[in-house]
Amino acid sequence: MRKLTGYKPTEFMADGSHYDKAAADYAVGFIECLCHTKGTWAGKSFELIEWQERIIRDVFGVLKENGYRQFNTAYVEIPKKQGKQLALDTKIPTPTGFSTMADLKIGDIVFDENGKPCHVVAKSQVDDTEQAYRLTFRDGFSIVAGERHLWDVERIGEDTVMTTGEIYCSKKPIRIPAVKDLPFGEADGFHYLKSIEPLAEKVPMQCIQVDSASHCYLAGESFVPTHNSELAAAVALLLCCGDGEERAEVYGCAADRQQASIVFEVAADMVRMCPALNKRVKILASQKRMVYQPTNSFYQVLSAEAYSKHGFNIHGVVFDELHTQPNRKLFDVMTKGSGDARMQPLYFLITTAGTDTQSICYETHQKALDILEGRKIDHTFYPVIYGAREDEDWTSPAVWKKANPSLGITVGIDKVQAACDSARQNPGEENSFRQLRLNQWVKQSVRWMPMHKWDACAFPVREDDLEGRVCYGGLDLSSTTDITAFVLVFPPLDENDKYSVLPNFWIPEDNIDLRVRRDHVPYDVWQRQGRLQTTEGNVVHYGFIEKYIERLGERFNIREIAFDRWGAVQMVQNLEGMGFTVVPFGQGFASMSPPTKELMKLVLEEKIAHGGHPVLRWNMDNIFIRTDPAGNIKADKAKSTEKIDGAIALIMALDRAVRCGNVTTESVYDSRGILWI
Repeated sequence: MRKLTGYKPTEFMADGSHYDKAAADYAVGFIECLCHTKGTWAGKSFELIEWQERIIRDVFGVLKENGYRQFNTAYVEIPKKQGKQLALDTKIPTPTGFSTMADLKIGDIVFDENGKPCHVVAKSQVDDTEQAYRLTFRDGFSIVAGERHLWDVERIGEDTVMTTGEIYCSKKPIRIPAVKDLPFGEADGFHYLKSIEPLAEKVPMQCIQVDSASHCYLAGESFVPTHNSELAAAVALLLCCGDGEERAEVYGCAADRQQASIVFEVAADMVRMCPALNKRVKILASQKRMVYQPTNSFYQVLSAEAYSKHGFNIHGVVFDELHTQPNRKLFDVMTKGSGDARMQPLYFLITTAGTDTQSICYETHQKALDILEGRKIDHTFYPVIYGAREDEDWTSPAVWKKANPSLGITVGIDKVQAACDSARQNPGEENSFRQLRLNQWVKQSVRWMPMHKWDACAFPVREDDLEGRVCYGGLDLSSTTDITAFVLVFPPLDENDKYSVLPNFWIPEDNIDLRVRRDHVPYDVWQRQGRLQTTEGNVVHYGFIEKYIERLGERFNIREIAFDRWGAVQMVQNLEGMGFTVVPFGQGFASMSPPTKELMKLVLEEKIAHGGHPVLRWNMDNIFIRTDPAGNIKADKAKSTEKIDGAIALIMALDRAVRCGNVTTESVYDSRGILWI
């Protein structure tokens, strides 16, 4: 049995607070009376790993002078385990026809359970160590899945989520809802399971992660919906059944109904496996609710899709995978004032790192990081972040261990090594490895620009040396309260020269402090460095920008200015009145793909110089790329988690510079052809 040795109370214990060993021992003992519910650990006692026990002792054992808990919020960020696998030959529907699990790549488009397109954002290594089962449905379709794979199913009288192994052990008839409005499943809209059998042979399998709200995707020729936390459930049960609070209201919060079902079923199974709780807790499965009858307390699971906004008297809230919350509405309702009538409410937030740096999860992550690094002090907030720093060697086993304290216990180091080896070979997998294995917040799920290659092009760009040179501009206008970018690209003078880039950025002066606090982006630092300009007032002053471009035209030979047609009519007319040649530039695949691919080529060959401009670098690191069925690409503002205005302006300017060059109007695309990479 593992035991935590050398425990010391958290460094965030406030003056006047103390560590109560008896209270901590009670909390640890309660949880370790529960059982694991899934996979190879199912039915075994919930023996806390050292990092888990340290969290429980700190949160439940550090008390104020009045005897109540010091911390009312605990934020735990930890890498996730992998699993939920399907056989490599499983057919996966895509917009261009069927692919297979083996052939899918990160960035490919598949469908969610409602038939809507979504992207593959992560893919595991091939694994043949898990028990495989063949599930056969009444319509003749069959699918091979791993023992831990999750399914949204309907049993008699209840909707739930079950693993393949649980389906095999179940004695009740099982059916899976079919996709609405598609001609699959039987007449009543369900797939009925006919048989399930374990396979004797080893079956190579993989799992994928998709960016749909539910994390479900369609698999097989009959389009069966399928899925892509036990510490959280244990804490919820402790707050509901073991915290001595009369009529306690404890809520488990999830992003959607499917995730809510998973969260509830874990807690319900823990109750069923614990005789003491099983005879005292009434489980209301259809309501996703259980009642601890001795104190009339309840645990209720809610989703961001369905919840009441009023009437909560919260003793505990558990957010499982906070990064999947679609917005901050449920979080704010549950954490802002709903527990004021209780003496020691606890908001327990546990999550993996995400990709959306505008989300409530990233906001909370940033607060935790500020407290850990001493920039902020909040004695009610308990921060735990396991993860690798961005500058650490992501291929080092020592870094893996630091980022994942469960490595070698519940997570096999061989699996991490295999995933790392694959990510080395395929740069498209690096981001998913960093996010899921190292718990790093990555800018987008599919990283397009390799930033070490971009940084290698930070050759000096001296404005004085460029005076009088031919150049081409790209103008990306913001909304009146956002960033506006104007980028000049100077074509090379000869084959030994490079394309030189001169970026300019503007934001409104009055909201810069608000943006720094809200976005956690150093606009104020960039302003002091002269890399970002501000215009008077709380909106971008287009007249100021027009005059600035006019002055640039006096220094440089600006042949053309390419612009996004959206919202630019008046400025375009004004620039034309100043004598500039202004060219509308489409934002679709046909216009954007050639210069976007050309930009990547120039970066990889180090034939572009950008001077290391920090705002442009930030924009480049934010890019998410969309691909159409023909292989064309373009930057996607909707998917990119932060601003990419400068990158769009650069791509437009580069297109004109490549096409028109220094002297002639001949395009390099005409002589060389469009580059396909």
